[in-house]
Amino acid sequence: MSAIQQPNANSARSSHCSSCGAPYGEGVSGWPRTCPACHTVAYRNPLPVAVALQPVYDTKGTALVVITRTIAPARGGTALPGGFIEQQEDWRGAVVRELKEETGIDAPERDVRLADAMSSPDGHLLLFGLLPERPAAGLPPSAATDETEGWQLLHRPAELAFPLHTRAVQAFFEGRYV
Repeated sequence: MSAIQQPNANSARSSHCSSCGAPYGEGVSGWPRTCPACHTVAYRNPLPVAVALQPVYDTKGTALVVITRTIAPARGGTALPGGFIEQQEDWRGAVVRELKEETGIDAPERDVRLADAMSSPDGHLLLFGLLPERPAAGLPPSAATDETEGWQLLHRPAELAFPLHTRAVQAFFEGRYV
């Protein structure tokens, strides 16, 4: 008998967790879905990522909103707000949703414009959405979220937790996303 179980004719596609093999159970049909056994979150297509470039200005000049991550990967690292695009979600909607989820900052989807698209070595496609500059004084207070320690302002290029975020920040401050 083989140690590897082969799916049988009665197995439904995506009915089991790809991390631990536990069944999702009756009634679980939407995406993303969380495994009841290991709590891994599964996405139907985890490749496209929406990343927010939210410029602001204060007495020190122009800055970008960044977050400190409290989840893997890059726990404790500084990054731009962003995350996976959900099934049947427009990438602009994902940019403003991720910005709101990770910072509490609201932005209209109609104001997002594509600043850049980059592919990472691990196969992720990152879509960087640029929002209009706004005053830092009008932002909600920084507060911890489910995924961040809160937001802060980045006034100059810096190395971030993800290399493509670092490249996008560099390009922004060099004026390439005007």
